[in-house]
Amino acid sequence: MYSVSEENYLKAVFYLQQQDKAVTTNAIAANMKTKPASVTDMLKKLKAKKMIEYERYKGVRLTANGKRTALGIIRRHR
Repeated sequence: MYSVSEENYLKAVFYLQQQDKAVTTNAIAANMKTKPASVTDMLKKLKAKKMIEYERYKGVRLTANGKRTALGIIRRHR
């Protein structure tokens, strides 16, 4: 189970990844109207749960498990 905040980050990365391969922390911060430092903290948590591939200065991508989870969240929130 994921927190509401984690779910929101997964959804944001999923939608932003549709347009671009690697999503920047600044793009996520702008999308979620928060600060890049807050995004970085959450990305580290999601990486520990193996939901994303995150490398500093390279961007973020959902893993296969992360994509599956994001799709489930999106369907549930509709």
